[in-house]
Amino acid sequence: MKRFTPYIAAIALALIFAAVWRTGLLSQLSDHEALVAAMRSSGSSGYLICLAIQFAQVVVFMIPGEITQFAAGYVFGAWKGFLLSLVGIMLGSAVAYGFGKVAGRPALSKLLGEKTMERVDRAVLSPKAPTAMFLLFLLPGAPKDAMSYGAGVSGFPLGKFVLISGLGRIPALLASTLIGAQVYDRDYASVAITAAAAAAMAAAFWLYQRKSAKPRS
Repeated sequence: MKRFTPYIAAIALALIFAAVWRTGLLSQLSDHEALVAAMRSSGSSGYLICLAIQFAQVVVFMIPGEITQFAAGYVFGAWKGFLLSLVGIMLGSAVAYGFGKVAGRPALSKLLGEKTMERVDRAVLSPKAPTAMFLLFLLPGAPKDAMSYGAGVSGFPLGKFVLISGLGRIPALLASTLIGAQVYDRDYASVAITAAAAAAMAAAFWLYQRKSAKPRS
């Protein structure tokens, strides 16, 4: 039975993705207005809905996280939205990690692609693995949610992975929820400042990474 576990896990994940696609949940979680309505319509349970949405956008990694995080800031404010999002994301990362560990590398390589798996390997097998993993989750444009699955087969400790990946996500997450709160307040000057600061930090980090990647002569 053990040898069939990776295939069962891969099939289960594929069925979850198919169900999300067929039911239209993917489009709903990509729709700002639908997200805001869901978080607001249930009173105090809106907090749980927010947590569930952030959890889902990690586990179903095709869902754009920026939209769900923006909605959390818009509904609950910058700091409450940030904390709810962070908890949901870290729970989702832990589940994705566990699923990846059960599914195994062959199944994940087919699901995520060998390039993503190689990227995770380079970070985890690096002499400075914690720093490399942190930079991987900090890097703009990196497939963070998909890499949570890949980290599960890497042998990287779960607790350390959740902590490091959570810290790496904080800058972009904070920017998204802060902009959502500022849009709600119609403070468009602050939106422009926050967006410009986030873009400048992303550009500076990208330049640093590019410079560091160049071989020394």
